[in-house]
Amino acid sequence: MHAAYNHELGLSGGTAFYLGDANHSTPFQRPGWSAGMFYRYNIDTRWAIKASVRYAVVQGDTRDFGYTFPNGQAYAEFQRGFVDADATVEFNFFDIGESKYYKARYQATPYIVLGVGLTTYADLYSGGNAYKVSIPFGIGGKWRINRRWTLGLEWTIHKLFIDNFDVTNANNKVLDNPYQVPNVGFFDTDFYSIANLYISFNLFDTNKYCR
Repeated sequence: MHAAYNHELGLSGGTAFYLGDANHSTPFQRPGWSAGMFYRYNIDTRWAIKASVRYAVVQGDTRDFGYTFPNGQAYAEFQRGFVDADATVEFNFFDIGESKYYKARYQATPYIVLGVGLTTYADLYSGGNAYKVSIPFGIGGKWRINRRWTLGLEWTIHKLFIDNFDVTNANNKVLDNPYQVPNVGFFDTDFYSIANLYISFNLFDTNKYCR
């Protein structure tokens, strides 16, 4: 028998932080917040795809680390609100849920996630909105409370390909490639990270399976 157990709608909320020229390496430094919603399609008991949209706020201050700048500026700080939208693929380490051919034995599983995203925020340089591609990747865990509800926790890091995500005004423009490095490497651009707790609702009842 075929089941309609593939579709989930969910809400998420949690914290967000930034990594860049105002915070080189410390997770959850000056954490902000995030809130959003998502749709997940469960391909089978191991694979799923998910579309998410959320609003988040991150911040940073170089005084937390004593950074100095070549132009003599003492410090720089910023706060950034932005919209993050992404499409990701999830791989469950254990079979969870139900598929067309198989009813899983597990109620919970860790998983990994990888995808592509779009980050939107107010752009100081143009006076309009900036739209930047990001690469989200991370880990999570989900627990099927029952056939209708799933509870989960997910932590993703979002790689940007720009170095001015932390530039919001004239006082922090120095954070855009402050040392004027001619070739900016993979880890020299900005990142932001989101750690969310979420709950989702399975839209359709599950039929019984023939094995």
